[in-house]
Amino acid sequence: MINIKKSHMKSISFLTLLTFFIFNSITVSAQTNDYASEWKKVEALEKKGLTKDALAEVVKIFDAANKTGNESQQIKAAMYQMKYRNMVEEDNRENNVFFMDTLIAKTKAPAKNILQSMQAELFNSYKEQNRWKFYDRSPLTQEISNDISTWSIEKLVGTTRDLYKASLQNEALLKTTKLDGLDAIITKGKNSRQLRPTLYDFLAHRALEFYMNEENDVINPAYKFIMNDERVFAPVKDFVNAGFPTADTISQYYNALKLLQDILKFHINDGNTDALLDADLIRLEFANRHGIFTNKETLYENALLAIEKNYAESPYAASAMYQRAQIYYERGNRYNPLRHKNNQFDIVKAKELFEEAAAKYPKSIGGISSKNFLITIKQPSLNLQTEKVNVPGEAFRTLVSYKNTTALYLRVLKINRAEMKELEMKGYDLLWSTLVKMKPVKEWNTSLPDLKDMQQHSAEIKIDALPAGTYLILASLNKDFTLANNIIARQTTYISNISYIYNNEKEMYVLNRNSGEPLAKAAVTVWEDKYDYTTREYIQVKKETFSTDKNGFAKITIPNNRYNNYFQVSTGNDELFTNDNYYSYSYNSYQKNVTKRTFLFTDRSIYRPGQTVFFKGIVVSTDTTGRKSSIIPGFKTNMALYDVNDQQVATIAVTTNEYGSFNGNFKLPEGILNGEFHIKDESTSSMSNFNVEEYKRPKFSVDIPQPEGTYRINDFVKIIGNAKAYAGNNIDGAEVKYRVVRKVRYPIWYGYKIFPPYGSTEEMEITNGTTKTDAEGNFIVNFKAIPDETVDKKDQPTFYYEVIADITDINGETRSGQTTVAVAYQALQLNITAAEKMAADSLKNIRISSTNMNGIHEKATVTLTLHKLKEPARMFRNRYWEMPDQFILNKEEYYRLFPNDVYA
Repeated sequence: MINIKKSHMKSISFLTLLTFFIFNSITVSAQTNDYASEWKKVEALEKKGLTKDALAEVVKIFDAANKTGNESQQIKAAMYQMKYRNMVEEDNRENNVFFMDTLIAKTKAPAKNILQSMQAELFNSYKEQNRWKFYDRSPLTQEISNDISTWSIEKLVGTTRDLYKASLQNEALLKTTKLDGLDAIITKGKNSRQLRPTLYDFLAHRALEFYMNEENDVINPAYKFIMNDERVFAPVKDFVNAGFPTADTISQYYNALKLLQDILKFHINDGNTDALLDADLIRLEFANRHGIFTNKETLYENALLAIEKNYAESPYAASAMYQRAQIYYERGNRYNPLRHKNNQFDIVKAKELFEEAAAKYPKSIGGISSKNFLITIKQPSLNLQTEKVNVPGEAFRTLVSYKNTTALYLRVLKINRAEMKELEMKGYDLLWSTLVKMKPVKEWNTSLPDLKDMQQHSAEIKIDALPAGTYLILASLNKDFTLANNIIARQTTYISNISYIYNNEKEMYVLNRNSGEPLAKAAVTVWEDKYDYTTREYIQVKKETFSTDKNGFAKITIPNNRYNNYFQVSTGNDELFTNDNYYSYSYNSYQKNVTKRTFLFTDRSIYRPGQTVFFKGIVVSTDTTGRKSSIIPGFKTNMALYDVNDQQVATIAVTTNEYGSFNGNFKLPEGILNGEFHIKDESTSSMSNFNVEEYKRPKFSVDIPQPEGTYRINDFVKIIGNAKAYAGNNIDGAEVKYRVVRKVRYPIWYGYKIFPPYGSTEEMEITNGTTKTDAEGNFIVNFKAIPDETVDKKDQPTFYYEVIADITDINGETRSGQTTVAVAYQALQLNITAAEKMAADSLKNIRISSTNMNGIHEKATVTLTLHKLKEPARMFRNRYWEMPDQFILNKEEYYRLFPNDVYA
């Protein structure tokens, strides 16, 4: 979800967005009459290029302001000192961070608080600009260096956190210090003084933004503090008095909640409600993003509706409407036309609410944000899928995936291999400008079904028959194929009657693509893709030539150490010479090319077999210049665990949050070869290695049996585990650290359906904590079986709650154990045991068992029915793509043109 808080913060521009001062050296003119003549002298020296002399004058101003207690001039002079030091001293970016210590030591509150907040921002900015260095660095046992470039990410984030905390000390003074006296260092924004009326508000919101950024919690791969108390959505008067007890008092989220309570309590009785509502909207969005409990979305929606109703005259009602529209937009994104048809028109509902907010409150932050987001909602999309090879003289299909468009314009271009290579050498933009100027052999347009739901849909369109050759299919959203405000999709297809099969024995069979008959005397030429060090590019070099026998067979004898081989097969006037590098591409003026990388972290570098690896990832994109990087929210990928033999052990699906990060865990297998394992992001191929070793002979074991009985959704589950020494004695007084992770699984018979259920498959840590073993070596874990509400009940999901416990005895030895509790909306599961094939008179041997979701037998009365499957009237090919949800051709016309492909 887009965080409107960021828009709020833009209305107050802190002069210590220090990239302006430190990194870009932008000149700032004096904002006050204090020391006016001195600042004019500084300005004159700077214009003459006398930076050192300007620095000396600024030091004098700082010292004078320090003696008279002029806080704003102290801070302004401090900024200019850092600016000029950066201009005259080498490598002063890092040095300026520590130069702040000198300035802080010379000042008192509230100037000291501002400088501490500035220094915290300097540290955080340094981290963001150099994150690629820090994320690849391991922490040292002791870090005592003052060279920030050698620090670990843990020390850098910890130092920043401490500075933001220190900047809020002397709270009473900060709350009575108005911002009016700080005009020399703060640039006013519209309504800024209502949102941040005191210095406390200003500094507290700067710290809050740091606490709420999950990227700053890289020290912990998964949070110990879990936001699972529904009071985070309570009305303000109840929220400010709510307690959120936890032992993890350094948690980013815990500190964010406590700070939000302080801010709201400070403004609860204000006559002007702007500051209160601004902070409250931040609170509600934060709770929705990170809370883990039942009905979270409903609680969030109701809280926003209450603001809209109770503060209808306030412009912040528009902000509440904006955030509520975001709820509907996210619901609409769950829609899938084949698997999840609920929420189809929720994006339209969001659009209408955005439009209402923009119309009612056009000059408010929420109204402007709504107007801007309407651009995103209305943005079109287009993609094509076509079979790589099609038959000459026969029409073929292309799957069109589209959104927010009703017309499609198409061209077919004939092209040869040399032209294709020349095009690819032109570069991205020049390639597309060349393509749209090429003369087409066919050109037409088609209408696309419009459901007016602003959702992604797909339909198959007919491409008329083409003679043998290589073709490009271009599809555009506008008839002129312009590159501005347009999307153009491109597909390469080869039209040929030739097909071939090539196996690992280097045997090739050349066949007629339609009939399957062997093609005798077909010429097979092998080409190698080889790097030319002179031209610094790959060239194709012609190698061996073979001919097929009467059975269409040819033995391809090529060296084993040559890998980049391509086959050119020809017979008569027909030729098939494909290259996977030239297949499917698109041009989108709405999106820019970027490369993606995932930085991965594990909670330790060495594990024992059977332990759980907790990991965290941050996904970053880099533009084509390689100079600008940014985090990627909403990025879906799969994380995989690989063993010492590079065999995949497990995989889970993850999605990055608003701050571009995700987390999860893997349980390490037991009884296999130990050594170096790794986790891998399957989308970006980024990896993180760690060792698995049995580095100590265990002295005790941990047993966590499955609980007896049947549990339902939202029941409280009680787990009893036990730690016992191999010598037979109980392990009492041992520290127990536990986590409960929810996983979603679907019935196994979904594997036989055309479409799997649509919904979340991601893991979620729902609680954690610590306890101790008693005299019997027992320990108890209690948790609530919270479901994933994004999963549809009708898909019969089962929620598996994995309880993982690490027990450390008084000698420091740690052993782990785990168990899994299954909970579902249905209480029973039936299992049928029968052979895949059996004689008709053996049906009496079918065995049916009934158990609860944890495999414990439950009595049940079962009704058994048998159904004869309907035989298909014809045989169909397997689909090359997912079934479309919209249809342009009717069934009769479709089967006349494509008799071997299923319609729906």
